[in-house]
Amino acid sequence: MFTRTGTANPKAALAVVLLAGLLGLSGGAQANPEMADSISPYLRLHVDDPVQWRAWDPALLEEAREQGRPLLISSGYYSCFYCHVMQDESFRDEGIARRLNEHFIPVKVDREVDGALDTYLLEFQRATAGSAGWPLNVVVTPDGHALTGVVYAPRDGFAEFLDRITERLDADYDALLDLARRGSEELSQRLRDGEEPLSAGRAGRLPQVLWNRLEREADDLGGGFGQSTKFPHSPWLRAMLEAEQAGTAPGWVGEFLEITLEEMAGSGLRDVLGGGFFRYSESPDWNEPHFEVMLEDQAQLSWIYLQAGAHYDRDDWIALGLENLDFVKRDMALREDELGASAAPSATGFRGFASSLSAVDEEGREGGAYLWPESDLESALADHPDPDLVRAAFGMDGRAVFELGYLPRSGADVDELAERFDLDPDMAREQLEAGRSALIRAREARGLPRDEKVLTGAHGLLLSALAVAAKHDARFHAAGEAVRDWLLEVGADAEALPALMGLPQEQAGSATLNDYAYVARGLYDWEERQGAGDFAPVVALLEVVWERFRDADGFRAEPEPPLPGMISQRFHPAVHRPSPTTLILELTAALAEAGAGLEQVMSDDDLRPGRAIESSPEQHARLILWLEQRNR
Repeated sequence: MFTRTGTANPKAALAVVLLAGLLGLSGGAQANPEMADSISPYLRLHVDDPVQWRAWDPALLEEAREQGRPLLISSGYYSCFYCHVMQDESFRDEGIARRLNEHFIPVKVDREVDGALDTYLLEFQRATAGSAGWPLNVVVTPDGHALTGVVYAPRDGFAEFLDRITERLDADYDALLDLARRGSEELSQRLRDGEEPLSAGRAGRLPQVLWNRLEREADDLGGGFGQSTKFPHSPWLRAMLEAEQAGTAPGWVGEFLEITLEEMAGSGLRDVLGGGFFRYSESPDWNEPHFEVMLEDQAQLSWIYLQAGAHYDRDDWIALGLENLDFVKRDMALREDELGASAAPSATGFRGFASSLSAVDEEGREGGAYLWPESDLESALADHPDPDLVRAAFGMDGRAVFELGYLPRSGADVDELAERFDLDPDMAREQLEAGRSALIRAREARGLPRDEKVLTGAHGLLLSALAVAAKHDARFHAAGEAVRDWLLEVGADAEALPALMGLPQEQAGSATLNDYAYVARGLYDWEERQGAGDFAPVVALLEVVWERFRDADGFRAEPEPPLPGMISQRFHPAVHRPSPTTLILELTAALAEAGAGLEQVMSDDDLRPGRAIESSPEQHARLILWLEQRNR
């Protein structure tokens, strides 16, 4: 997924600016065996590249120092479309491979496995180039300092990038290493400056600053934020919805949320045939998605539609939220053979859900599993009494947006169809469902690769959604209990919560701050809505977080950050995922009030908002509104 979001900071630190300017930035060997045996299908995807990829390991920095070569860390994920494109164009190209193998230690990172490292490299790329996304390729010095980076670039552009940095390193190696070190220090200092508390007056105005920013970014006609590439930004929508539920949101928020949820529900962002939301759209009308389907997005958006449906008395939104979770249960549930040789189901037999569905089909076509060429559409509806009715219902009766064919979306409703085709509404509905079934049957023959990693944190987010769903429909209670029981099983030793479930601890990796926060929140939400109020596992997870991830400066993203610039922060931002620190603070406060023994850590913590929150309030929306409520 290549994104163009983010803007350059005009007050960027001097060394970072000099670094970008100096480097001229504008916006057949066998792989190491560790790649072939990786738990990550993204890493396994690159085993046969001529690039001599290495799986990320902090020990590679020592190897880089011994060889006097920088690392080229390339981060992405299996379902990302542009990651596949860059592999085909560049990483399978002999000329690119020669450049990388000769001048760098090439490192492949699955951003869902090494999330903290990926987040840090993204922050560096945004600071130096103004935007970031995946695939992300960053040159890191043997001292562990990021030097320069580039996101997706065509083959020739990437070759030019590699040649330019290689020439500079050959000519000024020591100077560039020193510049990278100073740039890293400046970036770290800027993050620390962002933690400096605001005055009481400025902190008190943060809610208004937040609402002003959100209103300025809101698309009043098409919903969502911005006027180009559109992401749902689920954490922002959730914060706005919670304020609307509490009666503290400005008057414009209710209409904006209704427009946004309605537009997303009926647009190309959602698979209107089988359920599930794609990650984002290239167009502001939501109708040109890239076709990644992420478990964490399904969990967050299901929660939002269920809660919004109840708040606005929209049964159709509740039905959509439940349908989305049915899609997860049906199409993202893993079979035993997908867990890998070293993985195993839980003691209860639960195997978990895939982290994502790929944007490309088995033939390498973006959206190939979802798009309908004219010939396929005619074949699928050959036995239907009125194919034109089905086309009209799913917006496939005009010009196709995609070269490969039509993308189904919500078109005419049943009443319109009945009138247009001179049918009784019940008959129109019957023919519509028959058409939907025919399309789904035809689509089942298409291949859609899945990323079978079982992400602990994403299952925590999913449990929060299932807790709400089970209140609307008892069918989801069993699924929620299965997820809860597995989270309790893998988290029985809170000190050693794995980042990936279903694997031996040595392969599963250490959980990050995100994992702890999302699992704790999911277990809390389930107990609050379904259980008997046993919050002991949540308390145990929080105690580990405060002990292992907290230091004098804030919360570390992981217990032992591998690069020197990965500093602690009191408040972590939320863009596409919830802020882990906001969840931790909310839960700690709630359980401290319940007498769970967390009173001391909460009373000792500095909750004064920092400067970075004032400059990016939308990324801290839930924190700002929580603090406002807490301070009343």
